[in-house]
Amino acid sequence: MIGRPLPLRDLGFRSTLELVADMPEVVRVCPYEKGTFILKAIADETTKAIARLVARQRRSGQKTRKSAAVKADTASPSKNPQRGRAPVLPATVKAELQDLLS
Repeated sequence: MIGRPLPLRDLGFRSTLELVADMPEVVRVCPYEKGTFILKAIADETTKAIARLVARQRRSGQKTRKSAAVKADTASPSKNPQRGRAPVLPATVKAELQDLLS
């Protein structure tokens, strides 16, 4: 979206998975299979109607997209306690990621 890699280290994160795990109000990290995860966007007031429509779609017959699963490079962040204080994600970065996920 911005044409360059996310500045994870500058924000205090080691991986994209750590970044999204620190934003439970924006995205949910769901374990999938064999070390992969699916990222599910959390609906807010502006996207709840869309979320309801998607939830009503028939689930049978839909193909699972491999591109939706994110391969985990490291152990789950919940099993890997962070050193010291958890990084604080700037509100502008959270807002941009939330827009992207919507």
